[in-house]
Amino acid sequence: MSLLNNRSNMVLFQNEMGHRSQKIRMVLSEKGIACDFESLDPENIPTEILEVNPSGSLPLLIDRELSLYHSGLIVEYLDERFPHPPLLPVYPVARAQTRLILHRIEADWCEPMDIIEEGSASKNEKTKNKKILEKNLSNSLSLFNNQNFFRSDELTVLDTVIMPILFRLSFYGIKLPSNKAAKPLNEYLERMREHKSFADSISESEKELLI
Repeated sequence: MSLLNNRSNMVLFQNEMGHRSQKIRMVLSEKGIACDFESLDPENIPTEILEVNPSGSLPLLIDRELSLYHSGLIVEYLDERFPHPPLLPVYPVARAQTRLILHRIEADWCEPMDIIEEGSASKNEKTKNKKILEKNLSNSLSLFNNQNFFRSDELTVLDTVIMPILFRLSFYGIKLPSNKAAKPLNEYLERMREHKSFADSISESEKELLI
């Protein structure tokens, strides 16, 4: 059967070990959205997938005739189509502030993790980006406070980006700071590990290798 045709349900084509795929699974769980999952090897993307997503990146969301393959766009689409609970602030100023933080986290955390996870990246590239990520984490400690979620009393899109990164650190040998300034970050991590949508987002592969 074709990977893409004859699908009546929403489908997420994913890399089971990828932080961006886990982000989407966390959003789907938080909103209670029914979705089928298809796991693919990121180093061997089928031709059918490349026809709708020339970059070959994962995750890829198929919702009937719609194909979305940028994880940030997927989150915004899901948040608009299924507005409860909202993951982005309603008011323009707060929404803009959230997007600014997302932009910083994307550059400082997500892009280094992309290279660390990439199978074709060299050992030197991975080592370099682990050091970059460790430094950027240390420089981001002031962003964490004692609210239940990341700078909020409710789960937001920021949590769905941050937690998959933090969850992978020990597996890749990346150490979180242990000084007093890092206490809010470490407490946040422990709280979020117990949150249902995060627990639900952990794939079988991640259960075996990351926990």
